[in-house]
Amino acid sequence: MLCIKTAACAIFVLARVGWAVESDQCAAASTTSDVHLSLAVKDGQTVFHEGEIIPLLLSFTSSAPKRYWADDRNYDRSGRLDIEAYCTEPETPDPLTSYFSKGMGFIGGGLGGTRELDSTPFIAHGELNEWRRPLPGHYRIFVVSYRVWRPPDAKDETPYGRIGEVVRSDGIDVEVQPVDAGWQREQLASALEVLDRKPPRDAEVHAARVIRFLNTDASARAAARLLGNVNEQEPDQWEFMFALYGASHPEVAIDAMRKELAAPGHAITGLFLNTLVGLQVNNDAAWDPPDEPTTTFWERRRAHMQELMKAALEDLATALPLKQGPVRAVTLNAMLQAGVEDTALMKAIRPALIGSWSDLPTETQQNLIAYRWELIAGPEMLPI
Repeated sequence: MLCIKTAACAIFVLARVGWAVESDQCAAASTTSDVHLSLAVKDGQTVFHEGEIIPLLLSFTSSAPKRYWADDRNYDRSGRLDIEAYCTEPETPDPLTSYFSKGMGFIGGGLGGTRELDSTPFIAHGELNEWRRPLPGHYRIFVVSYRVWRPPDAKDETPYGRIGEVVRSDGIDVEVQPVDAGWQREQLASALEVLDRKPPRDAEVHAARVIRFLNTDASARAAARLLGNVNEQEPDQWEFMFALYGASHPEVAIDAMRKELAAPGHAITGLFLNTLVGLQVNNDAAWDPPDEPTTTFWERRRAHMQELMKAALEDLATALPLKQGPVRAVTLNAMLQAGVEDTALMKAIRPALIGSWSDLPTETQQNLIAYRWELIAGPEMLPI
């Protein structure tokens, strides 16, 4: 996720197939009149608290059967499905600018199918908060979609086998009310209670997104506590990461994460360590990529990130005796993988990790053997 190994991987641009990226996507007009995109708020709600999830329904129809199709993907491994632009009038900020525009993102992708468009609506779901953070006030919301395409006509020249279309929705109005501290506390408490019950996946992710979009100091501290888990593949982990990257007060998020390093019951994962380093870099304007970053800049930035990672690992090593069982094993694994360029650390951590092998989750064991064997290879692994 966080590129610190080579200057070349410092920043990537997420690519879309079959259409040109415009400098201002929200200014784009529809390229076809045969496809209509209707936008609505789920359940018809029009008034929201600041920080409340604003769920949207995107309804695609076509008056030209067998002419247009739509991709029905609903996720991307980069963390965002970059297939629509969510727009507001007046404009509102992107809560994750510090992540996606400062060299923290990476090329994603994901599985999905296609749907032929006709008079029966094809419904896609979205949440405005993923893309925009509206302050109190009145807003006009619309969406510009890039998921619609058609087969090329004889006169069309394209290497992709299809022609991408731009479809602009109609607009809807919503009102965002000023901060209600009592409501914020209730929402955070309710989401934490849901997570404590180990709910089904959908409920778990929804509760995590409630915490993420609240964007309070208390929710940032909660995200710091919840980022890092004995099961590193929990579906809510990226939500907590994005809650920290999107925090309005990043210094609060950084301080909370540093305190969590020493928490006895907190399993520190690679995602946790990378997020801590990324937040520190993003919060220092000296390391913002210039308009035309050079290889030298990326090399200096990478070296700085390695220094920050080394400092975090030193703090974690001090706290390691407080962590036991699976918490200790998962933390050792994160330290080993994050400290590959520190020979002394590797020599100390490797035997400790092998000694805690039985406390590692099975999936983590398998990943180490299959993909990171060079970190653990040796005679000590023979009994295992």
